[in-house]
Amino acid sequence: MNLKHFLALSFVLLFTLIIKANDDKLYRSDKSSWGEPNGSEIINYIPYNITPDPSIFVLRLDPGFSTDSYTIGPEISTSISGFYDYKTNGEANHYVQVYPGNPLQLHAIDVIADTSDPTGATTRRTQYAISSDGGLTWGELGIVPDIRSGYPALKLRNGSAVIANHSAATGVVNSNLYIDVLPQGGGFTQYNATLPFSIWPQIEVLSNGNVGMLSRPQHPTGSDFDTVFYQTWDGTSLGPKSVAYETTPPYTGTVGSNARFNIAQNGAGRITQVFNGVLEDDTLGNSKAWSRTSTDNGVTWGPLTIAFTPFMENGVDTIAIAGGSDLVYKPNSNLWMYSVAATSNNTYEGARIYLIRSDGVRSVITTAAAVGATISFAQTMSFVFNLDQPAMGWSDDGTVLYCVYSVVKPDLGTSGYNSRDVYYQRSTDDGLTWGTPVQITNTPNIDECYPSVSNWNKGSSGVSYDLNITYMKDPGVGPTSFGGSAPLSRNFLIYRKISQANIIGISNNEIDLQSYQLLQNYPNPFNPSTKISYNLVKNGFVSLKVMDILGREVKSLVNEYQTAGVKEINFNASGLPSGIYFYSIKTEGFSDVKKMMLVK
Repeated sequence: MNLKHFLALSFVLLFTLIIKANDDKLYRSDKSSWGEPNGSEIINYIPYNITPDPSIFVLRLDPGFSTDSYTIGPEISTSISGFYDYKTNGEANHYVQVYPGNPLQLHAIDVIADTSDPTGATTRRTQYAISSDGGLTWGELGIVPDIRSGYPALKLRNGSAVIANHSAATGVVNSNLYIDVLPQGGGFTQYNATLPFSIWPQIEVLSNGNVGMLSRPQHPTGSDFDTVFYQTWDGTSLGPKSVAYETTPPYTGTVGSNARFNIAQNGAGRITQVFNGVLEDDTLGNSKAWSRTSTDNGVTWGPLTIAFTPFMENGVDTIAIAGGSDLVYKPNSNLWMYSVAATSNNTYEGARIYLIRSDGVRSVITTAAAVGATISFAQTMSFVFNLDQPAMGWSDDGTVLYCVYSVVKPDLGTSGYNSRDVYYQRSTDDGLTWGTPVQITNTPNIDECYPSVSNWNKGSSGVSYDLNITYMKDPGVGPTSFGGSAPLSRNFLIYRKISQANIIGISNNEIDLQSYQLLQNYPNPFNPSTKISYNLVKNGFVSLKVMDILGREVKSLVNEYQTAGVKEINFNASGLPSGIYFYSIKTEGFSDVKKMMLVK
């Protein structure tokens, strides 16, 4: 392409789809040309004024796609954008919430900056936006507060936004609370935290209307070790801070307090906090996770108990926490779920995301191999793991548990960094087993990461199930704000809705329907549940059975007429002994047998 053609093309691009950095307004072109079913391309930003900062960005939003069993809705800009691209210190972002009392009302926040903002710059802010039509359109409602702040968390209280972040609102950096007077009103009342100062707040609105807040100090030495504070807003003020968690010897390193922590409640007075103190070592040389629970909205607390401890796998590899985490309660129950990224012997090849339940049950949500995560990085990306940032949410009826996470892909952007994509999975048996990973984004030349999930998501028997998420979409691959050298780029907070039909034991998945298939069960080996998927080219009677090693039938899973498509069924072997089993399928014109292993 010669210079004349390039200038002509640039002129057309600048007048068809532009985002002006000074007002963040999005002008969209004809949607019919956007994207492909596996994700759309993005046109890299085009600066019209390179000094001091690029100020025009050309963005293309994915129109979404559908399969037999789910619809990935279109990418929708929340109107929030900026140049700050480091969003979390490990805990899951809580950046989007749907109001259960009126599901058309959505709230979103993000940490932004007007310019390239290094850690100590003054332009970093918390931006708040709302939607009153179910996420179809969004508008910015304000900056909370209008001074430098960082790393916010968002929850709802009777439909009004509750935002926590750390700022120097009182002259010293501390974790403060902001509560909107009316739902989507934008008139926030500020509640200042007490000393000692602390940062990185995580919050939960309690069943009595109070707000519980966790935060931690940060000092240049290890003198505070991994201390985490807890305090309660009682409707009038933020109360004094008490020590919720503190590491015990031996300590390692000289870094100040850097613990990760999560908080969740069940709507009936029960609150749980989980702490991962990165400076505390166990006998395998890696950190543990602890939990504590209150049954009276935080008036009293039970003792700290182990939620996760590093363990040996296959007698050789050490499995340990290495990444982000989230915590949720199953609706109307006392069962909590903790999702966390982990590695095997500190290698990317062994990365996986675990689900840990309060009853001690542990399952693998996904692995690096299952989603094609990279096993090496082109350049260092501070505090980034190849499989990370798990965020969870439930359907309203407690039937479906969702987990959304980011995956570092083995491709390279123009800046020489690996890009990231967003995936999700669901479980219909309280996290015992998980469905096939679904790739939400597929754009090698842009960064999509830092996913957030609404605590409340529509779903009940006989109607559709909606998952509400946000994530960062950055046309500049690689970090700029925190120890990175990638070129400056404006990133956007994207909202997306994923819809599914009735969730039942057998469901369709996105698999090629051109030939009959019986897929290998997953996970395998398993204990006690696994998923079996198969592919029907046409309607017909289907028999799916499980047999022991002697060929004796131990379970009939399917014995009925079914329509064409991909099916998935859960097999629970809790009543069977460990051993090798076979599962066989028979339908008109097709039969197959596969082996699986139950290990208890």
